[in-house]
Amino acid sequence: MTVEEEAPVETYVALLRGVNVGGRRKLPMAELRAALTGAGFDRVRTYIQSGNVVLDADGAAEAVAADVRAVIAGRFGHTVPVVVRTAGQIAAVADADPFAGRDLDPAKVTVSFLSGPAPALAVPAGQPEEAVAAGTEVWVYYPRGQGASTLERTAFWKPLAGLDVTARNLRTVRRLRDMAAA
Repeated sequence: MTVEEEAPVETYVALLRGVNVGGRRKLPMAELRAALTGAGFDRVRTYIQSGNVVLDADGAAEAVAADVRAVIAGRFGHTVPVVVRTAGQIAAVADADPFAGRDLDPAKVTVSFLSGPAPALAVPAGQPEEAVAAGTEVWVYYPRGQGASTLERTAFWKPLAGLDVTARNLRTVRRLRDMAAA
């Protein structure tokens, strides 16, 4: 008789796109935690209202993302992109800050998490932003803040069409890293 091995439990960070923004796709975090726990996820924690979930699960990241999407659709009726990273991947992203050593405000540095590899991207001439695409993330420094940026009105993001994308500022990425490590 053979003993089946259980899949190892991994800590994941699930990043939801477009929830609780401008009164659309309302997703109360306490209800989301309860729904995910009821679906079999362990140690479900959330950070702020913008759709950051740290949880433990067995299985691959793609399966975790699909399960989280299914819970949100079934319980709340919303179809939202969900990008998932392991605790180790989030730590690596936080440590890979291409702007490190420049003493930048972490609220002005964003990391866009992609569902696939980042294509080559170039900030259009005349834009003050700086961008670095690496692996499945795109880092952008917004010197005047994201709200004052006009980068969104350029073709900068066009090569990402077809990918699920959700962005977090560096302060949030660091907080999620710490939560996932705890």
